[in-house]
Amino acid sequence: MKVRWGRFIDPFIKRRAWIQRVFVTAIAASVAWIAGNYFVPNGGLVAAIAGTLSVRISLNKSIRDGFGQLLGTTIGVGTALIAVHFMGFGVSTVFVVVILSLTASRYLHLREVASINVVITAMIVIGPGLAESTAIHRTVSTLIGTSIAIVFSFFANPNTPAGRTIDRITVLAHDAATLLGEMSESVAGGYNQEIAGTLLTKARLLVEEIPTLRAQALEARSYAQWFPTARKDQAEDLYERGVALEHMIVQVRTISRTLFDMSFDEELPPVVTEKVAYAL
Repeated sequence: MKVRWGRFIDPFIKRRAWIQRVFVTAIAASVAWIAGNYFVPNGGLVAAIAGTLSVRISLNKSIRDGFGQLLGTTIGVGTALIAVHFMGFGVSTVFVVVILSLTASRYLHLREVASINVVITAMIVIGPGLAESTAIHRTVSTLIGTSIAIVFSFFANPNTPAGRTIDRITVLAHDAATLLGEMSESVAGGYNQEIAGTLLTKARLLVEEIPTLRAQALEARSYAQWFPTARKDQAEDLYERGVALEHMIVQVRTISRTLFDMSFDEELPPVVTEKVAYAL
């Protein structure tokens, strides 16, 4: 019974952060729906959509993306009003609005979610009988939704940016060390091109994790600059550790590439493979 219960509960424990974020997002959307309908006539739907899109993994990201969300909404509303005013409602209006919205997003360097919101808002606003009051209601509703999302984002993750950076560094460092161990065992046991190719693939997949590590370290660094309870010295130390780990992962990939090239030499002396395995 204990084993069955462990198998049932273990997936939820491992996905605790994701589950917490799902529930926080759902609560934020529900609160935004209530607040939107209370302050704006029929504004609950837009507020709930904006709130759902704006909840982020941390308070810092939510504030940053929330303002982008609001800016995107404003652009979408303005684009829709201008297009409908000069062209009326129809297929051509939809075509022009999408092009103008995406172009404006690109020009203002909006992030992905904010860029999508420009188009979404413009398409929602477009419609027969569009009035200036409708545009104002959409904008206010989005402001309500993003504001609520910013508050709830503080509870969206059970860990701090620094804690998430530490976890990411620990996992990647462990994976790199494990891969080096596999390389050593493979070389000592007589490896071939197939094994060397598998190790090289693992190393390349490890390198693909570098942007995520760098983004997380920068997030912790930025968070520590304005949040009073965060330690700046810890954030700087984590950033340096992240940079050092990046170099280590690149070196692991270089080693795996060298071993792959060595696998083409069928007459490699055993003394060479023994020393390489010992060095690894």
